[in-house]
Amino acid sequence: MGEMLRLIHENDVKPGDVEKVDLGANHAMLTSLLHHRPTTGLQGKFSMEYCLSILLLDRKAGLIEFQDASVQRADVQEMVKRVNFYVDSEAENAGLDKMTSILRIHLKNGKVLSGRAEFAKGSPSNPMSYDEVADKFKGCADFVKWPAAKTQSVIQSVKSLETLSDVSKLAAALTS
Repeated sequence: MGEMLRLIHENDVKPGDVEKVDLGANHAMLTSLLHHRPTTGLQGKFSMEYCLSILLLDRKAGLIEFQDASVQRADVQEMVKRVNFYVDSEAENAGLDKMTSILRIHLKNGKVLSGRAEFAKGSPSNPMSYDEVADKFKGCADFVKWPAAKTQSVIQSVKSLETLSDVSKLAAALTS
């Protein structure tokens, strides 16, 4: 998903520009991501087709995007049909210790955007930056309607955790 998002942002890909998407992976990924035509949020979590589609449409995949209503949107269901998730021999040969993904976004103008990822974002081999973790936290906090000021306070406290003289404010923000 990280490589998809990178290609979307770097090339300013719009959903209407996309003819189809091909994502080749090893057989284990296809076995794990088994919902090829999801209809619920839970199925969406286990659907590469959905994940790539929602990134194309919304440029994000947070908690709200894995709710039933998001998965069931007509534009999402139409985009899911344009995603081809398959076993790729090159990805298969890379071994099961990697999650090699070979991505091709075919645009309606004939251009093909290509990318490759060996490890998912957030894995030890491809860790998230502090800002990426903070953005993910913000998304979770927004989902549960946490006050923005409280969210920012937690983010700032965690960022300076090693130099905080007193963590009671952080503890209070997280518990009350």
